[in-house]
Amino acid sequence: MADTPAAAAPSIAALDTLVDHACRPPTGTSRAKQLRWVAGELRTALERGALPPAAGRSLGALLAPDALAAYLAAAGQGLLRRKPAARPDHAPPASLRVREDCLRILAATAGLTVTLPAREPARVELRPVVAARPRGLLLAHLEQTTRPGHSDARTRILAIIGTVLDTGCRAGELCALRTTDLDLRRGTVRLTRLPQHRDPRTPPATETLPLSAATRAALRHWLTARARLTTRDPAAPPGPGNQTTDALWVSVAPSGHPRPGLPLHFRGLARAYARAVDDLNTEMAGQPGWHPLPRRLEPLRRAVTPPPARPE
Repeated sequence: MADTPAAAAPSIAALDTLVDHACRPPTGTSRAKQLRWVAGELRTALERGALPPAAGRSLGALLAPDALAAYLAAAGQGLLRRKPAARPDHAPPASLRVREDCLRILAATAGLTVTLPAREPARVELRPVVAARPRGLLLAHLEQTTRPGHSDARTRILAIIGTVLDTGCRAGELCALRTTDLDLRRGTVRLTRLPQHRDPRTPPATETLPLSAATRAALRHWLTARARLTTRDPAAPPGPGNQTTDALWVSVAPSGHPRPGLPLHFRGLARAYARAVDDLNTEMAGQPGWHPLPRRLEPLRRAVTPPPARPE
């Protein structure tokens, strides 16, 4: 069916205004992007005739139970995509969950109550965690970070692994760390927990966690390399005013950028971790009891039980 422009529909005009309001601070950038994505899908669903005709009359009709059920069904079948889906009959559970969360946020912003269709809980198959023996070998390997000859990438990955083994932190929590969150004199790190499916209206919890001696040594060595990588002007004295960023984890080599020392975000951290783990697996292959580390951080994180947090 050819698309029918929905821009003139009263419900879409009201939805555009609602989304602008819902995306204002304190709504984060990622959530705002998701809200606009869902609003765009609702517009597409109306244009393609996937919603009841009455959905175009008002915002309440657009967010009515029958309209939302039709929208989620069409989205789950891949009918709202701009490009054909590889598996149009397979909707990722995470995408469906994001849609539902955004619909609730939009309705709450508008002062409305939404009724979403019931669905069976998705079966989540967790990958096996990293076993105790390889984790022990990793901790012993951290002590080698101060030896000469290590690349900046190896220094960084060992510091990252040590931090994860000590705290059980997620990739997003790693990316949020700043140098001011470290207190190596006391041997602690201040970590803001960002669990999945967290209610965005609830302030995130901040914990101060102890660091092992091996991780502190790895972090000291990384901070030395990081100071060199993040210096903005080599001729000027080092310090906070002469660094490219205060992010704890930064790039070690140009990757589409003119220089290293730029903050690592989620995708950059994931790529850097995968590359470094490949090298580490090759080097550690001869160690008795070693099993190759997975190229994703999550199985390592889930193997860790974080120690009790210290009071702030």
